[in-house]
Amino acid sequence: MKTPILCVGQLVADIVVRPVDSLPPVGRTRPVEEIELFSGGCAANTAAVLAKLGADARLAALIGRDALGDAALADQAAAGVDISAVVRCGETRTSVAIVLVDSAGQRSFYYRPGSLEKMANRHVPDDALKTARLVHVGGAMKMLDLDLAELVARAKSFGCATSLDTDWDIYGNWMRKVGPALARIDYLITNEEEAAMLSGRGAPDAAARELLTHGSRAVAVKRGEKGALLATRDGVTEFPAYRVEVRDTTCAGDAFAAGFLLGAASGRPLDESVRLGNAAGALCTTALSHRAIGSLDAVRRLVEEQIG
Repeated sequence: MKTPILCVGQLVADIVVRPVDSLPPVGRTRPVEEIELFSGGCAANTAAVLAKLGADARLAALIGRDALGDAALADQAAAGVDISAVVRCGETRTSVAIVLVDSAGQRSFYYRPGSLEKMANRHVPDDALKTARLVHVGGAMKMLDLDLAELVARAKSFGCATSLDTDWDIYGNWMRKVGPALARIDYLITNEEEAAMLSGRGAPDAAARELLTHGSRAVAVKRGEKGALLATRDGVTEFPAYRVEVRDTTCAGDAFAAGFLLGAASGRPLDESVRLGNAAGALCTTALSHRAIGSLDAVRRLVEEQIG
């Protein structure tokens, strides 16, 4: 039986443009290879990849009643995500990001706030939490109206395991936002830059150790082409990245979270879960957004071909 995983948080419309190595002169037009509209956001991307890996993936989010919201929601449904807990509101507009991907696959963003900033605890009903076994919060930093500590405490009261994937805090709240919740977060997932901002420690291993002191069972730090590291009470372990031809890194960190959580929720050892996360993140970069992820077998083959 599949373990129900509820992803809570970011669902936005992503307009992905590739390749963009510079902007054209004012008033000029420059052709590109791809312009696509996807669902995006930490929680939505992780849910989509989880569904493609065969998980019982569910999403709780807030979007507007607009064309961008229609497109984002349809994309999630097409990936196999249960969207019954997504709330639509006519009083706000769907948050949207324009993702500019350069020739090396690296990305920059233009972001318009909207529904994401309005998402609050009332948009995540008890029924959605009660039927999950793992509750994953993706992109808490932009959810200004969400009380993360209350949400995680409520999930714990229903016996759920919990995880958090941070994102870059454009509002500068950092530990003021996540600190009160960390004692109830089983798996904290972050990246090097965010870990440094949260912990005040520059080196990723030191940052992970510091974050672990707040009570999480494990801290996973995503390091891009350097792979990832895992900190537990037994110490810090580094895991190298898998070698692939990179086209777009937009969804890589969210795919890592999906692979890691699939492993952890299935009772796999955490080191095996990190390897699965690394492979999912690497495979994800070979096409736009999460389109390269087709099945768990494809991710496993990458692990088998390149022992991590």
